[in-house]
Amino acid sequence: MADAGFFAAVRDGAGRSDDVALISGKRAWTYRELITSAEIFAGHLGRHPTTGLPVVVDVADAAVRAVVTLAADLAQLTVLHSDPGAPTDFGGLVVRDSATLPEPSEPPAVRTTDGGVELWTHTRAATHSLAGIPARSQIFLTSGSTGTPTGVVRPAATVLTDAHRIAAFMGYEQGLPGVVSTLAFHCYGFAYGIAAPLLHGTPIRHVPSRSIPSQLARAVREHGARTLVGLPFQFQLLAGTAAPLDFGELRMAVSSGAPLPPAAAGAITGRYDFALYNAYGSSETGALSAALSTGEQLPGEVGTPFPGVVPRLVPVDGVSGGGELQLRTDALAAGYTGTDGLLPLDFDGDWYRTGDLARIEDGGIRINGRLKNIINVAGKKVSPAEIERVLARHPAVTDVQVVAAPDDVRGQVPAARIVTSSGLTVAELLAWCQSRLAPHQMPRRVSFLDEIPRSAMGKPLKGPEPS
Repeated sequence: MADAGFFAAVRDGAGRSDDVALISGKRAWTYRELITSAEIFAGHLGRHPTTGLPVVVDVADAAVRAVVTLAADLAQLTVLHSDPGAPTDFGGLVVRDSATLPEPSEPPAVRTTDGGVELWTHTRAATHSLAGIPARSQIFLTSGSTGTPTGVVRPAATVLTDAHRIAAFMGYEQGLPGVVSTLAFHCYGFAYGIAAPLLHGTPIRHVPSRSIPSQLARAVREHGARTLVGLPFQFQLLAGTAAPLDFGELRMAVSSGAPLPPAAAGAITGRYDFALYNAYGSSETGALSAALSTGEQLPGEVGTPFPGVVPRLVPVDGVSGGGELQLRTDALAAGYTGTDGLLPLDFDGDWYRTGDLARIEDGGIRINGRLKNIINVAGKKVSPAEIERVLARHPAVTDVQVVAAPDDVRGQVPAARIVTSSGLTVAELLAWCQSRLAPHQMPRRVSFLDEIPRSAMGKPLKGPEPS
């Protein structure tokens, strides 16, 4: 088997053989152990029928995910990262660890304990063709706000480019510890928590993605971590703690998936010495930028593009100021999975269409919402994100989502879903909006919820269309 991109890059990277690479669960893995386990499991993969099938990684342990991904790369196979909490039915050679064992009704599994890893594999009939998908690609499932998974195909070269870019931003270097509490099966979690640190010799301790602030603080102290990567809900919980927590020598924390509310960012930066960043990117583009979150930044501000990312704005009919954000980047995905093979991304010439509405001011990007979410109110285009920002500033509003609702007269109108910390009334909320929104931006329907449904990454999910 020939050496391949990701495996060879980790093997020949900054990590020294006997240095700790990843700590996951109760085990600390050295680089030697990761590489040896991957080499042995690659041989196991080579003895099973994998032609035309991806390796579906359905494991809970982050370090074991790294082993399987390295092995598949060495065996020149494509990997699909599955959420162990919601396994995909995507066909392929399914790999599970002890936490994700198959049910008795599933096909018999092949068990291997080679390399100190206990894994079970079985073959599931193909559902998607790998035609046109480069060998050794990694496929990440993304659902955005729809909840319907789509496979984003990232070739090995783009995975490596993205990882090096993230490492430069994070300051990952040999022997400098970090803590990661995110989703290793997601593009963001894999890049920040596995690929980038492995390439640059940064020992990373993985803790569960549902960890609360006190657990994060303890992990940071015990590991001597200088960096922390987490999810938006964790930082919102941290902002609401009664007393400051001890984060030891932490110098930098990063959140991604959904914007942090300004009040939460302000509460954290006013209480702690570490720098807090909100990262921006997608499975299609990889990491694009990161904004320092102080609570005083402009709404939608996501920072200056990383080196290698070139943005432009294309005007959108009916939308004043800014336009659709389009990009050129050397970390762009190859396309999407389809039943008959690779499907293309959405391009305007050679510019990738992000679907985000944005402004570019002094070199920095400000996101104003999604193009597909624009509400057409009697011919006037309304961005839900702009309304959400106004509603979110109300002292009693703790979470908000604005969607389009059908209207017999105007075609569509804004409908607000509100989570409140007190007995806020519709009349009080609309009075707050009166001087802050134009008439066509005013919510015409308001409903109060216990919570806004969100994905694991913190993005609001679309509920039933308001009537």
